[in-house]
Amino acid sequence: MADIAYDDVYLGPWVDHSEGPIKGAKITLTSTNGAILIAFLALFVQYVGQHLWEIACFAWHQSRSSQLPKLVLQYQQDIALRNNGPPAQTLLYFTRIAWAWRHTRKQIRGFRYFRIAVVPLTLPFLFVALLVAAGILSSSIIDSTNVSILLRGDKCGLWQIPTMDMLNDPTNTFTVENGKYLRRTGDFGRTYARKCYNNTDAHQSPSCQSFAKASIPFTTTLTETCPFNSTTCQLPDSNARLDTGQIDSNALFGINSKTDNINFRRVMTCAPIKPDMFTRRLNYTLIGTTTAGKPRNESQYIIHWLYGPFLLMDTDATAYANSLQATQITDYTHDVIVRYPMDERIADIPDQSIFVPRDEFNRTDGDTQFVFLSGNRVLFSQPCDDPWFSAHEPYLVPNTTSVNGFLSDHLAVPMGCIEQYQFCNPHAPNQPCTPLAGIVPATAEAFYNLKLNPVQNKTVDLIFNAVYALQVNIGLGFLPNQPDYLAMDSDVSAYQLPLPKNQWVIELQYGMNKILTMMQRVIVDYAQGPGSVEAQQFIVKPSSTEQKALCGKIRAKTNGRFSNVSTYGLAITLILGTLIVLVNTFLAPILVKIRSYRKTGSFKTDRWTADSMFQLQKANFATNVSSWEPTEAIPYTRYVDTVKRFDVKGKRGSVGLGGGGHGDVELSIQRNNNQETFVAKEEGKESPTVKVVHRMDSLDTIEEHGASPVSPVSPVDRAVGPRGLPSPTRF
Repeated sequence: MADIAYDDVYLGPWVDHSEGPIKGAKITLTSTNGAILIAFLALFVQYVGQHLWEIACFAWHQSRSSQLPKLVLQYQQDIALRNNGPPAQTLLYFTRIAWAWRHTRKQIRGFRYFRIAVVPLTLPFLFVALLVAAGILSSSIIDSTNVSILLRGDKCGLWQIPTMDMLNDPTNTFTVENGKYLRRTGDFGRTYARKCYNNTDAHQSPSCQSFAKASIPFTTTLTETCPFNSTTCQLPDSNARLDTGQIDSNALFGINSKTDNINFRRVMTCAPIKPDMFTRRLNYTLIGTTTAGKPRNESQYIIHWLYGPFLLMDTDATAYANSLQATQITDYTHDVIVRYPMDERIADIPDQSIFVPRDEFNRTDGDTQFVFLSGNRVLFSQPCDDPWFSAHEPYLVPNTTSVNGFLSDHLAVPMGCIEQYQFCNPHAPNQPCTPLAGIVPATAEAFYNLKLNPVQNKTVDLIFNAVYALQVNIGLGFLPNQPDYLAMDSDVSAYQLPLPKNQWVIELQYGMNKILTMMQRVIVDYAQGPGSVEAQQFIVKPSSTEQKALCGKIRAKTNGRFSNVSTYGLAITLILGTLIVLVNTFLAPILVKIRSYRKTGSFKTDRWTADSMFQLQKANFATNVSSWEPTEAIPYTRYVDTVKRFDVKGKRGSVGLGGGGHGDVELSIQRNNNQETFVAKEEGKESPTVKVVHRMDSLDTIEEHGASPVSPVSPVDRAVGPRGLPSPTRF
């Protein structure tokens, strides 16, 4: 099928009723917009994931907060959690902390070091994996391959009903355009059926992504009795029955509705007919000269098959074959005849029957068709026992007795088929069905007795037109002047390689595949038009509300040019992501506010505030800046102060601290058993400005020496952090 035009595709939200109301809710976009949405979702998921990680860090930090003493590395982990970056960065911090404190493994006995330093690595690692997976899975809500689309139906309509004069005039515009369309449909059916039916890998081929379903299944039974008079069939009880079973118009034909769908069934029973029965032989002599100028006097004959009066000509010969033709043509040919039982309840359609069957072949409960296959001069490499391709007549090399191959046993061998159809209403009480019958009587029965709603009626009408008006049947599967048999795949320059005994069944299955393919194609073309401007003039636009509604209910598939977004998947992603962002934005402030009114638990949120990098900066610069304003978020100074940063030298070197307008201050640390002495003195002076003796968790003695010009240091009190907690460092 030609690529569906962009203008024929509906863009926006819709529901694919073959997948249900939840999974089937889709938004169709162009592939470009789909790619943009994929990129946005990937970024959005990562953004939301960072907020989710911050929530996890807050919960983890709060669960670790305690008023009991703990190891320094645990405080460092708390700071890493409080000032969290992406989980990968937190994982890196935790790894560095664990590595830096590896020398304490012997001091911290047993499993405790592993539990304290190594086990916490697992959570950020899992979050990294979770975010990677979420980024990948976020694209799963967008389908860019094998995309179901809804056709707009702007060019919707059925072929107009031709008059008998139009059908009998091969030169009028309708006949020409309709013939072109049938030829394109037949060519497409041949290509599609070969590639996409009975192929387990069909879903992988872009060319098989044209319809709601790549193929329509059917069952084959080879134990059927003769569909005609038992004396006419070659096989008494080994004939073929091909049955689709009930086809849901929504699921398999792509007519998108859960309340207006119908069930359709197609049954085809076929049997090889005895080729010499009901025949007439006409002998004649071909007199003249050959192309080489030699005299010619050859006896030839013509076989007439007398299956009933031929309606297109005044003759009792339904089909014929010429022995001269059989010696000149080196490929398969065939002839097709069909008879449709009519129904007076549908009186506005022409009878397309070609013949009236004789009593032995007269079936009123189905459409009767015969395909006469001629092997002509196709040379078989081995005798063929297939009843339709039968070939046992030796072909001798001229002027020798050497057998070079085998020719067909008959000028033509007929295959007779009865095609039956059935419609069912799955929404009516007891789900009534029409009897198996020809396409015209089955359609009339559905219109009058199935209690169909108006849209269902138009669905039946659409399927009827696909079968009858466009002659999508076994006859079209074997188009005249367009022989198409799977046996021809092993026919090399008129030399037929060996065929199995059931080749006739294989060809029938292939023909059924083409019929179902062409039905799928015709239904899609109902919505998108016949594919040419010339043919569009013969398309009757819908006039009723039901017909117009049906025009917008046809699904098809395409690959690579459109994208489908899961409506609920997108909504859940955006809503859940937004909630996570909002929770992360307001969770900590709300808890701080709530805990401020409680006597217990407030220390946890105080620790969360104190461990922020801005509070740590405040503690870092507190010595030289005395005008800090109390705040729980970002601290700031009352005046504009200039502060020189610490200059850390070596592992235990001195730390320089400078203040605005003063000289540098050198800080040194002296350790003796459980006592630490912090000494700060101004550069260029021998005596210390401040000496702090620290034992355990308390400041035992504070000594101040000299009249130092470092004004922010004097006087020195116990440093108090947020909400009265001792500040980590202040001198």
